Amino acid sequence: MAPRRLLVILYGEVIGRIDQRSPLAEPEFTYDQDYVHAGSTPLGVRLPVADATYRGRSVRAFLEGLLPEDRGTRSRWGTRLGVDPDDPVGLLAHMGWDCPGAVQFCAPDALDEIRTRARQLTHVDETHIAERLRSLRTQDESSWTLPDEHWSLAGQQSKLALAWQPSGWQEAHGSAATTHILKPGIGRLHHQALIEHATMRAAASLGLDVARTEFTHFADEPAIVIERYDRLRTDNGSILRIHQEDICSASGRMPARKYEEHGGPGLPDMVRIIEQNVRDRGPAMAAIGDFATINYIAGAPDGHSKNVSLLLLPGETTIAPLYDLASGLPYDSADLDLTGVAVSIGGRRKFGQVLGKHWDRAAATLRIPAAQFRDRARTLAEGFPDAFSDALRAVGTPEAPTIHQRTATKIATHIEQLVKRLDDPPEPTKAKHRSHGRTRPERPS
Repeated sequence: MAPRRLLVILYGEVIGRIDQRSPLAEPEFTYDQDYVHAGSTPLGVRLPVADATYRGRSVRAFLEGLLPEDRGTRSRWGTRLGVDPDDPVGLLAHMGWDCPGAVQFCAPDALDEIRTRARQLTHVDETHIAERLRSLRTQDESSWTLPDEHWSLAGQQSKLALAWQPSGWQEAHGSAATTHILKPGIGRLHHQALIEHATMRAAASLGLDVARTEFTHFADEPAIVIERYDRLRTDNGSILRIHQEDICSASGRMPARKYEEHGGPGLPDMVRIIEQNVRDRGPAMAAIGDFATINYIAGAPDGHSKNVSLLLLPGETTIAPLYDLASGLPYDSADLDLTGVAVSIGGRRKFGQVLGKHWDRAAATLRIPAAQFRDRARTLAEGFPDAFSDALRAVGTPEAPTIHQRTATKIATHIEQLVKRLDDPPEPTKAKHRSHGRTRPERPS
């Protein structure tokens, strides 16, 4: 294979290039000289704007973080596009025109097309959307995307990306930006899309900064509709991409290591990323604390490091709204691993085993006063049962009362246990004892 090159575009400007010298070589990223002198937004936090060529894990982790993790989807893409499904450069050459964040990728000979081609949007009706959702839900040979779509999203769950316009839903072609993500839910978990929506709306009503969601039916197909926080509609109606990077990628880890128990980022890693990249650290630490807390409160076992992101704004980095919050409490252990959360709290991740002292240790990691962090956890926990119930009631569909009926007692028991253990006495401060052994001699002044 001859050396390959992809141009990297951010906010419509070519900022650099990805090069791969041979099939077995790691991809390399180099910023254009003009961007080195004038650019302020990095491609990723481990790829700061500099006159340098980046290679190795940081580049591959960033590229892989933009692509689906689902093996079936990647295999179908690979077959359709004639590339190795494990080749991120080859996949993004075809599917990198609309990615998470503001970044776009294209082959050099496609630059004029991506810049000049009309942002083509095709109206689709409910029946068409329902057919695509049904294909995803039944896991047939369909892909997430149609043959002439060029968008990519990360994760395991099947999903669609569409654009919403005042005239209705649109499929985005060419370089047009999508605005919403539609998910039918995890097929083996009944009503999962509705449960995710109810968890998200409960968190929002408790004051957390989360992505906006709706639960609806397209014809007879249920779906959670998520408004993309990395898209902004301008006054003239055009869609602006906002750059972002998930915490797993920001830590330099591959998506396969998104779980802390598999070597992925935990709270200490997230804190280090904030301290190294965020100016206004207080709100960012609070947001990370809320992320860990609400997943434990909601009994959400899948709140891993790819479910919290950084917004990489010009001259500023912040925590993005939270997303993919989904309670596991409505399910039995035979359906879902309900042992604990993905990101541990003070070193404990098992439900029922996080005590007051573990909340205090997490608070110390987050640089938040222990009493303040306990109070925040208590407030969110005590408010969650009613907030979840209200979110289901607001949906008003026939499934909602069924979910409430089978979850109310489980949630109440979980919260009662959580608050009781939260109120354990603070961990005693260890007294400092004078050593009676040999001491290092004092350095002369």
